[in-house]
Amino acid sequence: MRLTDFYERVLDAVVEVDPAYGLRLTGAYALRAHGLVERPSRGLDFVTVSELPLVDIADHVADALREKALAVKQRPGNPLQARMVVSDPVVPEQSCPVNILKAPLQRPPVLIGDRPVADLDDVAGMKVGAVLNRALPRDLIDAAALNERYSFDDLERLGAHFEEGFTEQALAFELETALVYDEEAYAEYGLTPEQIARVQRFALAWYEDLTMRIAEEADIDPFE
Repeated sequence: MRLTDFYERVLDAVVEVDPAYGLRLTGAYALRAHGLVERPSRGLDFVTVSELPLVDIADHVADALREKALAVKQRPGNPLQARMVVSDPVVPEQSCPVNILKAPLQRPPVLIGDRPVADLDDVAGMKVGAVLNRALPRDLIDAAALNERYSFDDLERLGAHFEEGFTEQALAFELETALVYDEEAYAEYGLTPEQIARVQRFALAWYEDLTMRIAEEADIDPFE
Protein backbone atom coordinates (compact mmCIF):
# COMPACT_ATOMS: atom_id res chain seq x y z
CA MET A 1 0.00 0.00 0.00
CA ARG A 2 1.60 3.25 -1.13
CA LEU A 3 0.20 6.60 -0.01
CA THR A 4 1.56 10.12 -0.28
CA ASP A 5 3.96 11.07 2.50
CA PHE A 6 1.33 13.35 4.03
CA TYR A 7 -1.37 10.67 4.04
CA GLU A 8 1.08 8.22 5.61
CA ARG A 9 1.85 10.80 8.28
CA VAL A 10 -1.85 11.16 9.09
CA LEU A 11 -2.46 7.40 8.93
CA ASP A 12 0.37 6.62 11.33
CA ALA A 13 -0.72 9.34 13.75
CA VAL A 14 -4.28 7.99 13.92
CA VAL A 15 -3.45 4.31 14.38
CA GLU A 16 -0.98 5.21 17.14
CA VAL A 17 -3.77 6.70 19.26
CA ASP A 18 -4.84 4.70 22.35
CA PRO A 19 -4.76 0.98 21.39
CA ALA A 20 -7.91 0.48 23.49
CA TYR A 21 -9.89 2.15 20.70
CA GLY A 22 -8.83 -0.54 18.23
CA LEU A 23 -8.79 1.93 15.35
CA ARG A 24 -8.07 0.30 12.02
CA LEU A 25 -8.04 1.43 8.41
CA THR A 26 -11.12 0.74 6.32
CA GLY A 27 -12.67 2.04 3.10
CA ALA A 28 -10.89 2.47 -0.22
CA TYR A 29 -7.40 2.45 1.24
CA ALA A 30 -8.14 -0.75 3.15
CA LEU A 31 -9.22 -2.35 -0.12
CA ARG A 32 -5.99 -1.11 -1.65
CA ALA A 33 -4.02 -2.60 1.24
CA HIS A 34 -5.77 -5.93 0.62
CA GLY A 35 -4.71 -5.71 -3.03
CA LEU A 36 -8.15 -5.20 -4.56
CA VAL A 37 -8.46 -1.65 -5.91
CA GLU A 38 -6.23 1.24 -6.93
CA ARG A 39 -8.85 3.94 -7.41
CA PRO A 40 -8.16 7.44 -6.01
CA SER A 41 -9.83 8.45 -2.77
CA ARG A 42 -9.62 11.81 -1.04
CA GLY A 43 -10.12 10.64 2.52
CA LEU A 44 -8.83 8.16 5.06
CA ASP A 45 -11.47 6.05 6.78
CA PHE A 46 -11.00 4.37 10.14
CA VAL A 47 -13.35 2.15 12.11
CA THR A 48 -13.65 1.11 15.73
CA VAL A 49 -15.77 -1.36 17.65
CA SER A 50 -15.14 0.42 20.97
CA GLU A 51 -18.12 0.95 23.25
CA LEU A 52 -16.83 4.40 24.20
CA PRO A 53 -18.74 7.39 22.77
CA LEU A 54 -17.42 8.13 19.31
CA VAL A 55 -17.28 11.85 20.03
CA ASP A 56 -14.78 11.18 22.83
CA ILE A 57 -12.65 8.99 20.58
CA ALA A 58 -12.72 11.64 17.85
CA ASP A 59 -11.67 14.37 20.29
CA HIS A 60 -8.75 12.23 21.44
CA VAL A 61 -7.72 11.55 17.84
CA ALA A 62 -7.91 15.26 17.01
CA ASP A 63 -5.75 16.12 20.02
CA ALA A 64 -3.21 13.46 19.05
CA LEU A 65 -3.01 14.85 15.51
CA ARG A 66 -2.45 18.36 16.83
CA GLU A 67 0.36 17.03 19.01
CA LYS A 68 1.95 15.83 15.75
CA ALA A 69 1.97 19.47 14.54
CA LEU A 70 -1.04 18.97 12.28
CA ALA A 71 -4.03 21.30 11.95
CA VAL A 72 -7.43 19.74 12.57
CA LYS A 73 -10.94 21.04 11.83
CA GLN A 74 -13.64 18.84 13.29
CA ARG A 75 -16.93 18.65 11.39
CA PRO A 76 -20.46 17.81 12.58
CA GLY A 77 -20.99 14.07 12.87
CA ASN A 78 -23.27 11.59 14.58
CA PRO A 79 -22.93 8.71 17.07
CA LEU A 80 -21.67 6.40 14.30
CA GLN A 81 -19.49 8.78 12.28
CA ALA A 82 -16.99 11.48 13.25
CA ARG A 83 -15.52 13.75 10.58
CA MET A 84 -12.50 16.02 10.47
CA VAL A 85 -10.14 17.60 7.97
CA VAL A 86 -6.43 17.34 8.72
CA SER A 87 -3.90 19.65 7.09
CA ASP A 88 -0.27 20.70 7.30
CA PRO A 89 -0.12 24.23 8.78
CA VAL A 90 3.13 24.86 6.89
CA VAL A 91 1.78 23.59 3.56
CA PRO A 92 -2.01 24.16 3.88
CA GLU A 93 -2.77 22.70 0.45
CA GLN A 94 -1.79 19.34 1.88
CA SER A 95 -5.02 18.21 3.50
CA CYS A 96 -6.86 14.97 4.14
CA PRO A 97 -10.47 14.33 5.19
CA VAL A 98 -10.58 11.76 8.00
CA ASN A 99 -13.68 9.76 8.88
CA ILE A 100 -13.93 7.68 12.04
CA LEU A 101 -16.73 5.14 12.04
CA LYS A 102 -18.25 2.90 14.68
CA ALA A 103 -19.41 -0.48 13.37
CA PRO A 104 -20.15 -4.02 14.63
CA LEU A 105 -16.93 -5.53 13.34
CA GLN A 106 -16.84 -9.32 13.18
CA ARG A 107 -13.11 -10.00 13.02
CA PRO A 108 -9.85 -8.69 14.50
CA PRO A 109 -7.73 -6.40 12.33
CA VAL A 110 -4.91 -7.68 10.16
CA LEU A 111 -1.48 -6.08 10.03
CA ILE A 112 -0.45 -4.93 6.57
CA GLY A 113 2.81 -3.02 6.44
CA ASP A 114 2.77 -2.93 10.27
CA ARG A 115 -0.52 -1.00 10.22
CA PRO A 116 -3.87 -2.32 11.48
CA VAL A 117 -6.34 -2.78 8.63
CA ALA A 118 -9.91 -4.02 8.95
CA ASP A 119 -10.30 -7.66 7.98
CA LEU A 120 -11.51 -8.03 4.41
CA ASP A 121 -14.80 -9.60 5.56
CA ASP A 122 -15.54 -6.46 7.57
CA VAL A 123 -14.47 -4.13 4.76
CA ALA A 124 -16.74 -6.06 2.40
CA GLY A 125 -19.70 -5.89 4.76
CA MET A 126 -19.31 -2.15 5.24
CA LYS A 127 -18.99 -1.63 1.50
CA VAL A 128 -22.22 -3.54 0.85
CA GLY A 129 -23.78 -1.22 3.42
CA ALA A 130 -22.54 1.72 1.36
CA VAL A 131 -24.13 0.24 -1.76
CA LEU A 132 -27.39 -0.20 0.15
CA ASN A 133 -27.36 3.37 1.48
CA ARG A 134 -26.09 5.38 -1.49
CA ALA A 135 -24.77 3.20 -4.36
CA LEU A 136 -22.33 5.79 -5.71
CA PRO A 137 -20.01 4.89 -8.60
CA ARG A 138 -17.10 4.39 -6.21
CA ASP A 139 -19.18 1.93 -4.18
CA LEU A 140 -19.93 -0.13 -7.28
CA ILE A 141 -16.24 -0.08 -8.27
CA ASP A 142 -15.27 -1.42 -4.86
CA ALA A 143 -18.06 -3.99 -4.75
CA ALA A 144 -17.09 -5.27 -8.21
CA ALA A 145 -13.53 -5.77 -6.97
CA LEU A 146 -14.82 -7.63 -3.91
CA ASN A 147 -16.86 -9.88 -6.19
CA GLU A 148 -13.55 -11.38 -7.33
CA ARG A 149 -13.35 -13.03 -3.89
CA TYR A 150 -16.95 -13.10 -2.70
CA SER A 151 -20.11 -14.42 -4.32
CA PHE A 152 -23.29 -12.33 -4.37
CA ASP A 153 -24.64 -14.43 -1.50
CA ASP A 154 -21.46 -13.87 0.52
CA LEU A 155 -21.57 -10.11 -0.04
CA GLU A 156 -25.19 -9.96 1.06
CA ARG A 157 -24.51 -12.09 4.14
CA LEU A 158 -21.63 -9.85 5.18
CA GLY A 159 -23.60 -6.69 4.47
CA ALA A 160 -26.48 -7.86 6.64
CA HIS A 161 -24.13 -7.80 9.66
CA PHE A 162 -23.76 -4.03 9.28
CA GLU A 163 -27.27 -3.01 8.22
CA GLU A 164 -30.13 -3.92 10.55
CA GLY A 165 -32.68 -3.08 7.89
CA PHE A 166 -30.96 -5.05 5.15
CA THR A 167 -33.33 -6.60 2.61
CA GLU A 168 -32.80 -8.06 -0.83
CA GLN A 169 -35.50 -5.75 -2.15
CA ALA A 170 -33.77 -2.61 -0.88
CA LEU A 171 -30.44 -3.70 -2.33
CA ALA A 172 -32.04 -4.52 -5.68
CA PHE A 173 -33.64 -1.06 -5.76
CA GLU A 174 -30.28 0.66 -5.19
CA LEU A 175 -28.56 -1.46 -7.81
CA GLU A 176 -31.31 -0.71 -10.32
CA THR A 177 -30.87 3.01 -9.62
CA ALA A 178 -27.11 2.70 -10.12
CA LEU A 179 -27.55 1.19 -13.59
CA VAL A 180 -27.99 4.73 -14.96
CA TYR A 181 -24.32 5.62 -14.33
CA ASP A 182 -22.55 6.20 -17.64
CA GLU A 183 -18.89 5.75 -18.54
CA GLU A 184 -18.07 9.31 -17.53
CA ALA A 185 -19.21 8.69 -13.96
CA TYR A 186 -16.72 5.83 -13.62
CA ALA A 187 -13.95 7.43 -15.67
CA GLU A 188 -13.55 10.05 -12.93
CA TYR A 189 -11.95 7.28 -10.86
CA GLY A 190 -9.33 6.49 -13.48
CA LEU A 191 -10.97 3.35 -14.87
CA THR A 192 -10.28 2.22 -18.42
CA PRO A 193 -13.22 1.50 -20.77
CA GLU A 194 -12.69 -2.22 -20.17
CA GLN A 195 -12.76 -1.77 -16.40
CA ILE A 196 -15.87 0.40 -16.63
CA ALA A 197 -17.64 -2.25 -18.69
CA ARG A 198 -16.73 -4.88 -16.09
CA VAL A 199 -18.20 -2.80 -13.24
CA GLN A 200 -21.37 -2.17 -15.26
CA ARG A 201 -21.71 -5.89 -16.02
CA PHE A 202 -21.23 -6.67 -12.34
CA ALA A 203 -23.93 -4.23 -11.23
CA LEU A 204 -26.38 -5.57 -13.82
CA ALA A 205 -25.60 -9.20 -12.97
CA TRP A 206 -26.09 -8.62 -9.25
CA TYR A 207 -29.35 -6.78 -9.87
CA GLU A 208 -30.66 -9.53 -12.14
CA ASP A 209 -29.59 -12.25 -9.71
CA LEU A 210 -31.37 -10.51 -6.85
CA THR A 211 -34.48 -9.92 -8.93
CA MET A 212 -34.68 -13.59 -9.89
CA ARG A 213 -34.27 -14.75 -6.30
CA ILE A 214 -36.85 -12.28 -5.01
CA ALA A 215 -39.30 -13.47 -7.67
CA GLU A 216 -38.65 -17.13 -6.86
CA GLU A 217 -39.25 -16.52 -3.17
CA ALA A 218 -42.51 -14.74 -4.00
CA ASP A 219 -43.39 -17.40 -6.59
CA ILE A 220 -43.95 -14.87 -9.37
CA ASP A 221 -42.64 -14.46 -12.90
CA PRO A 222 -40.18 -11.50 -12.91
CA PHE A 223 -40.64 -11.10 -16.67
CA GLU A 224 -44.44 -11.15 -16.67
